[in-house]
Amino acid sequence: MPLPATELSELYFEDDLALYRLAGYDAYDERNQDDFAFFCTNSDVLHPLATHHTPDGSQSYFVLADSAATFAPCPGAAALVALHVTRDAESQTYRAASERLPLLAFAQRWLIARGCPVEAIRMPADHPFTKPADALTAELEERLLTSPSQRYEVLDHYTDDHMVLTATTLVRDHDPGSRHLPFRIFHEDTDLTAHTHTLREGAWADVGSASRWLAERDGPLPAPHAHQFPPGQSGSAGARRLRLPWPTDQRSIAPDPRPPPLSTATDWRRPHRGSSILGESH
Repeated sequence: MPLPATELSELYFEDDLALYRLAGYDAYDERNQDDFAFFCTNSDVLHPLATHHTPDGSQSYFVLADSAATFAPCPGAAALVALHVTRDAESQTYRAASERLPLLAFAQRWLIARGCPVEAIRMPADHPFTKPADALTAELEERLLTSPSQRYEVLDHYTDDHMVLTATTLVRDHDPGSRHLPFRIFHEDTDLTAHTHTLREGAWADVGSASRWLAERDGPLPAPHAHQFPPGQSGSAGARRLRLPWPTDQRSIAPDPRPPPLSTATDWRRPHRGSSILGESH
C-alpha cells in the first residue's frame, strides 16, 4: 500500500526532486522511501553520467557516479550506481530500484535489462570523462553494452582508487561460445594524465583459477583470444572507471602492497552491493 507519509517536498531539496522528477510523488512503501533517501541525502556526491526519461514520464533511468565511494564502509565498493525509477501517475507514487556496479557498461546493461533502450543510455559524445585508450577497449565496452542481458552474470568486483585507479570484475559468461572458459575477469586501468582508460578481458575454466590469478597477479590476463595488455602493462597495473578527475588528496592513503581481493562485504544496503564468492585474500 502507498504510504500515507510526509510528502517528498517536505523531506528533500527541490533540486533533488527535479533531478529525479519526483515532485508531487510519495514513495509506494517504506522500503522505497528508505532506499531513495540515499539518493537525495547524498546528492552532493552523486553525479549523473547518463539519463533517460520515457516520453510518458512513467520511468527514468540514471547512471550516477558516487564520488564518495572511496570512503564507503566496505573496501572496494564500486563507484557507479544504476538507478531505475518508476512512477504511477494515478496514485502519485514512485518505486526505485538500484544497483552498484564497477564498470559503466555493466551499469548501463543493468538498466537496459529493466527496459531502457540501448541508445538512450549511452554516454554523450562530448562527455568530460576518460575516453577508451584503444580500439580494443571500445570493442569490449560495446560488447558488454549490447550483449543479451542474461549473458554476463556479475559474481564479484573490487574497485581501488588509492594510488592507482583500477576496477576488477569477475563474471560468468553464459554465451555458448564461452562454455570452455566461462569465467571472465574484466580489468580496467585508468590513466588520469592521458584522460583515458584501458579495458581487458581474461578467461578461465573455473573460479579457482581466476581466484589464483587475482591473488598472485603474476602475469598478464590470460586472454580469451589474442587480447593482451600493451607491452609492459600487466593486469595488476592501473585503474578503474569512475570518469571523474578526482583530486589527488582523496587518494592520499597509502595502499596495501598486496593485490586487493575482490569484495568480501555482504551488505552495503544503499544501493545493494552483493556478497563475495571468493572470501578473504591469502
